[in-house]
Amino acid sequence: MAAIKCMKCGANIPEGASFCPNCGAPKAEEKPAPQQEQQQTASAPTPIPEPKAQKSIPELIDSIFSETNMFVMIFLGILIACIGGLIFTFGGSSTTIQIGTVINVFGCLMIGLFLLIGGISIKSYEKFVKLGMILGGAIMITWSLSIPA
Repeated sequence: MAAIKCMKCGANIPEGASFCPNCGAPKAEEKPAPQQEQQQTASAPTPIPEPKAQKSIPELIDSIFSETNMFVMIFLGILIACIGGLIFTFGGSSTTIQIGTVINVFGCLMIGLFLLIGGISIKSYEKFVKLGMILGGAIMITWSLSIPA
């Protein structure tokens, strides 16, 4: 077998050596068939992905306002409303009080929106639970919009 050429300087590396005697670079291991893999992948036809069916509006609303998402978003709304309330309570200037009010109203709107639409879209709840969610959401949204920011 002939000597291997150094990838760095081009000098001949003897058969038993691990490094190039000229520049000290490690001997490059021969990797079998990188060109063969490219040829195989190039010759194989690539499957064309089928387009996904678009969701209808009711399906989209059901996926956004699912039971799990609803509980997570209501919890987030409560957290945001509490943060806004803390900023409002402990804010020293009128600007921080206004910022706290806006954050609090945003959190309450979020709670109201997810209660209202969740009460309408989730079919598995009893009718009185759904009615309570719808009324509670409507009250939260009305209350939030009545606060001057």
